[in-house]
Amino acid sequence: PAALQGDRGLSAKSDEPGNASYYYSLTNNPTQGTVTTPRGTFEVSGNSWMDREWSTSDLGEGAVGWDWFSLQLDDNREVTFYYIRREDGSPEPVSAGIIINPDGSTTPISLDDIQITVLDHWTSPHSEATYPAEWQLAIPSQDIDLHITPLISDQELRVSFTYWEGAVRVEGTQSGYGYVELTGYFESLRGRT
Repeated sequence: PAALQGDRGLSAKSDEPGNASYYYSLTNNPTQGTVTTPRGTFEVSGNSWMDREWSTSDLGEGAVGWDWFSLQLDDNREVTFYYIRREDGSPEPVSAGIIINPDGSTTPISLDDIQITVLDHWTSPHSEATYPAEWQLAIPSQDIDLHITPLISDQELRVSFTYWEGAVRVEGTQSGYGYVELTGYFESLRGRT
């Protein structure tokens, strides 16, 4: 089933009225197919994660970007959390997420429930932007304490805006994989979404 983010799918982006998105996740989709590269065609199979989000407005006043974690744990729980960053580096109080339980039910996570510590950084040789590149993420009430590292450092995307979005490995109280999206480190996204 679809996991609804926020309040029944309405995900606040600031305390400003109307500054929100509708957002749901389909997190465990059996996937198979082929990938063709210059080195050949390869059969692939596994599970894929799909998010769908549409927004009523851009980021709130003073916000510059977000750090977004989407993690699949070996105990069949999944964690998604967005941390909206203000210009001074502090979080928007509405930063939030959910734990998707094995039965498809969700447990909300507020900023007060989670501890995210940046352990290392990486500087892009392309844009010269510096991004967080290693994290400790803990949700004590759920017995979750995770060490998160990128599978490779250079997963920066330079499209209509420059940001980092990439695959990560998870170790700690649970193991697993996921992806992290980091925006606003090269330039503010205020007014761009």
